[in-house]
Amino acid sequence: MTSEEPLDEIGRLHTALDITNTLISAISAIDPVRALASRISTLCRGTAVIYDFEGSVVSSTGEAPTQLIWNEVAATNRRDLNTEIGRWHVRTRRVALRDGVHVIAIASRTVDTLDQIGELLLDTSERLLGAVHGIQYGATRRDRRDNEQLIAALHDGVVPAREHRFWNQLAQFRFPAYAPIRALEIAPLSDGSATEAHLSLLIGRARSEGLPFLTMLRRADMDSPATIAALIPDSEASAQWLAVTAHDFLIGVSAPSSALSAVPDSVREAETALGIARQWARAAETPENIGAVLIDRIDLSTWLLSHVDARQLRERIVRTLKPLASAQLLDTLITYLAAEQNVTRTAEVMFVHPNTIRYRLTRIEEAFGESLTSPFSLANVILALHPEIIGRAPELRHR
Repeated sequence: MTSEEPLDEIGRLHTALDITNTLISAISAIDPVRALASRISTLCRGTAVIYDFEGSVVSSTGEAPTQLIWNEVAATNRRDLNTEIGRWHVRTRRVALRDGVHVIAIASRTVDTLDQIGELLLDTSERLLGAVHGIQYGATRRDRRDNEQLIAALHDGVVPAREHRFWNQLAQFRFPAYAPIRALEIAPLSDGSATEAHLSLLIGRARSEGLPFLTMLRRADMDSPATIAALIPDSEASAQWLAVTAHDFLIGVSAPSSALSAVPDSVREAETALGIARQWARAAETPENIGAVLIDRIDLSTWLLSHVDARQLRERIVRTLKPLASAQLLDTLITYLAAEQNVTRTAEVMFVHPNTIRYRLTRIEEAFGESLTSPFSLANVILALHPEIIGRAPELRHR
């Protein structure tokens, strides 16, 4: 061994220590994953990218072609990859985390840099990414537990004298103090039971939008499918979030209220609104276009129909529509009413001549024995076909 070898080893140890200290400092940042990527890119004098298991970029700094890098990663199942993309020298490392495999990629236009410190960067970054993820996972689990305990307590009901204590707890979840909130009941579009996967998806979406969001899985009784209960502020941001989320879920929304003691009543309103959403979805060809049902914004007919006995209502509907035995005439009537009694629009949607629609409407009036221009006859028909008309309307707007 020459006298220079120990000095070289000491130099390598110093380099390793400097790199490790630089990367460790990312843990104390507000966004540790982004800070980690930033420090990696500085050390390699290039680009650092962190992908999730689907190839979405979790964090990236630098100018390297992130999609081309992922294409190379996706083409192989190797843990480590060393390749070139254009003028970029790239090294990647697959990292197993709780929520799936992530990939760390470093890219530099100087191959010597990656040869000297690439392995050390990937080793250290792998350990730190695992540590950061573990810390975030633990914090998320604690937030979920506190979240569920708080919303469950509000669902059970609080006395007005204790509301201020619960507002203090809501403030920890970024709810504006004493501002109106809405209760939600959410179900999958398939109308099956909600699952933890659905719940995690909604929590992730709310977090990405910065929306205060209390939620939990709940089941009204042992025979009913599970739904997702939630509380959100009554705000423009919440309205936008509801509009987007309704493309993937059925959502019933209560009227806004700033009284926490009224949450149990708000929950019942949200359950009623979800029941309306389910009726409309069953009658719609495109239930994803229905939107969230807000109980304070539904029309009088919908409100009345939601407050009657379901079995008796079905019997009345069958009796009202019995004279109309033809499925073709029934479909024409639904489309005609959804098109706001516009014959030309109805004909366009059904791909027939307007005179055909007029002929069918005449047959419908003969079957009922009343004119559709009669307000009483028209009111009965609209109430009997209300879910179908509401379900057909989004399809007409889409076309």
